[in-house]
Amino acid sequence: SISTKRSDSTMLCAAAVLTAAFGASDVMNAGGVPYKISNPPGSTANWKGTPGTYSTNFLENVAGDVDFFDVYGEVQTQYSQVYWTRNLPIELPPSLVKRFAGKVMAITGYEVDQVTHDLTPEEKARSSTTADNLGGFSCYPNCSSSDKSVPIYNAYNHHYFGWLVGNDSEVFDLPEVRRLPNPTRTGVRSLPNDHGFPTNIVFKENPGGEFRKSYHGYPSGYAQLLHSPTQWLVEPMQIDTHNRDYDINEETGYKPSFLPNRVENTMTNLHSGLSPLIECPCTDRITRKLVESPVILNEGVCSAPILNEANCTTAISGIATVVSSKTITDNSKPRGCLVVPTSTTGEVTAVFNDVTANKATCDSRTRGPLSWTTIPGKSIDCGSKACLPPNAKYGCTGEFKGQCTWDSVEAAEAGCAGYAECQAFFCTTQYSDGKLLCFGRQVTGLGADSKSTAYVKTFEAPLALAGQADLGGLVNLSIAHNGSVATITMVGPDGVWFGVGFDAAEMADLPYAIIVDGKGSVSERKLASHAPGTQLASSITVVSSSVVDHVRTVVLTRAVAGATSNHYTIPTAAGEINMITAIGNSVELAYHAQRTGSKIVLLPSSETSCMCTPTSTGYFTYMNQSTSQFDGYFCADEPRSDMLRHGDGTGRNVSNAACHTMTYNGGLRCCAHHNFLTDLEQAPLIPNKTDTYYLKWRYYFQEYKPATPTQSASHKHLHHWVFLIDDSVNDYEEDNANYGHSSIGRISARLTAKDIGLEDIPKAFNKIIPHVMTPHCHAPSCIRQEFWNEDTGEIICNITALYGDEAYGSTDAHFNEKNYIAIPPCIFGSQPGLQTPFEIPKTANIVAHKYFNNTYRHLGQMAQWTGLMVYDTDPY
Repeated sequence: SISTKRSDSTMLCAAAVLTAAFGASDVMNAGGVPYKISNPPGSTANWKGTPGTYSTNFLENVAGDVDFFDVYGEVQTQYSQVYWTRNLPIELPPSLVKRFAGKVMAITGYEVDQVTHDLTPEEKARSSTTADNLGGFSCYPNCSSSDKSVPIYNAYNHHYFGWLVGNDSEVFDLPEVRRLPNPTRTGVRSLPNDHGFPTNIVFKENPGGEFRKSYHGYPSGYAQLLHSPTQWLVEPMQIDTHNRDYDINEETGYKPSFLPNRVENTMTNLHSGLSPLIECPCTDRITRKLVESPVILNEGVCSAPILNEANCTTAISGIATVVSSKTITDNSKPRGCLVVPTSTTGEVTAVFNDVTANKATCDSRTRGPLSWTTIPGKSIDCGSKACLPPNAKYGCTGEFKGQCTWDSVEAAEAGCAGYAECQAFFCTTQYSDGKLLCFGRQVTGLGADSKSTAYVKTFEAPLALAGQADLGGLVNLSIAHNGSVATITMVGPDGVWFGVGFDAAEMADLPYAIIVDGKGSVSERKLASHAPGTQLASSITVVSSSVVDHVRTVVLTRAVAGATSNHYTIPTAAGEINMITAIGNSVELAYHAQRTGSKIVLLPSSETSCMCTPTSTGYFTYMNQSTSQFDGYFCADEPRSDMLRHGDGTGRNVSNAACHTMTYNGGLRCCAHHNFLTDLEQAPLIPNKTDTYYLKWRYYFQEYKPATPTQSASHKHLHHWVFLIDDSVNDYEEDNANYGHSSIGRISARLTAKDIGLEDIPKAFNKIIPHVMTPHCHAPSCIRQEFWNEDTGEIICNITALYGDEAYGSTDAHFNEKNYIAIPPCIFGSQPGLQTPFEIPKTANIVAHKYFNNTYRHLGQMAQWTGLMVYDTDPY
């Protein structure tokens, strides 16, 4: 190995001779399950390519000299704890940054391992880890002399994202969680530049237990290109399964420690060589609930109407005081449930219109001409139910995670204007590396986002709304507005401060808030997470402030539209607003004495509305400390996915358990950062011993040489693609009718080639040419995955999972653990031993299958296809 005492510049001078000196044993992850590819010569009946053998040695898989560098991302956990966060950025070695300043690095492959490492004083000084956050360090070419691999049965990588970031890009937090292929809020975007090359790369192929011995090499002449690399970021999800009676590096095989009670009761597989904790079981630390949200329309018709007077009255009683109810038969009014306001705010009559069918809509007024209110610095979160779907009638020019998108403001206005359900849209460049995307929304609730602009429907005769709510018995709140000016009434205790935060379930949502202090002074704030945040410029006028029997009533007015991006814009469409409220025990704002979350519903104050069947939203709460919405699990119908109708893979007519909040038994939603996966009563059993180790990556690279008049460029850039066989479920449950009876399940997906999650999509292309194809699935149940061109009947890639085997040595040893999985990819190219690449038309029909052993139940399973490809129109 290379001594870590040599200077960085000396290493750089020596790099030119490294390749010749290194042999196969110098590959980082030597031994154990061998590196393989799934499509060598003769592997399929339709195989066409170049005879020979493709080398899986990363120093030999491409023509020319190959160099490498190492990066280490630090992880710390206790037993049964999850580590799932983005580490602090790690600076690449200075000599490497200097070497590629203004140049392009060509990544030709990489390896990943999890290791313990003894930091030298120099490495400790370079590490980005602080007292509060973990980071890591880098080495060129390596500093691995003290590395010891950690067996997969002691620390389990569920998935990862790794980013190499260049000088012309910036890292930011996405306003919404991106769930494909795994959830993350990390975004990286290009800054303006004059070179046009990629400024960042994300690595996400074969994450999970298979990450170490699944081959991550590319064919010669192809690479992931990066201009002026400067930093590395890592966002791993690690699960601690290490029995502290043994050393973390000790190769003993899986030694079970205590497990949560649900796991012990046939919740999942206890018969493999891996801990059931790797499947993220939902323990008694997790509570869940379903919350119904009203659907109130003043345009269009209900897609899910209420069907009788009793249900109508019940639904309306959840949002207002029903003073009377009745059934009518009137063809001039919309069918179903109607909300008729009375003269008293918050009191209504429930009317059920018992007509079988008519053309009457919920439009009960003359609205005047439509215009658009433009609100810079705002996005609109659609949650799980209010994203505008990619229906052709809206004229969507694109699709993003099952949402309708347009590629210009003008197209969005034209597509949204004619449909009542489309209430607004917002435009941003955050999701497609500088390309503008406008997202259609069925709601108008705004969230702060400096990189986005919201556009909300506005009519000449706006809808007047009003609502009143007793917020958890702490503060009484009333809101009434005429579309432009709102009157807000707050009632709370005198002598101490009280306040309300808008459009929030907790302070971590960073809401706009109105605070009344103990003397009646009113202020507006942008709250921070568990902190008072910052005071905002005033946009309110206090009309009155009075005290009766130690109760203060404050009446104020303000514009409906927020004065700045930090001021909340009050909705102009009927519906509910999430609220948080608190009271203190001091005159001035300080830590709260009591707090709670609640809702207020705004209803038309003078016009009839339609009440549709309420929607249900699930919420998971961990230890009464953090609550997250169970969103994103849209169980798609066939032919796209089997999850809705045949969700367990056995052919039974059942939805997958992960489709529904109350039947979700385990997976990502129960595996948040720092969560423990054992029961609450088992907390005293968790040893006070923290493991520290590193996720280590070795990147192999060459120097990109641009094209000349007489010679092509040295490499073509490889683009990512990824899709889920289970559509957007992300982590489904494998089960069968008879637990423990031998069974093999299958799930399938059908989609077109243009819909397989392509990235860096050019304005025009006709075909995609895959060069790396690999699925992602979990041990110990994954058997095989297939990718077919249904139009031609050709199997494009057929991959059978490899597992630890005594043929490769002890199944206690790292890289060969019992039931450790490795997934050999399909590699396509023109060099010896590689199959000729398929050219797949973008309209081609694709079918993908996953086969799995569901003799025993498995939670939190994944079924992805991912890889690297080129477009037929690529410029480089």
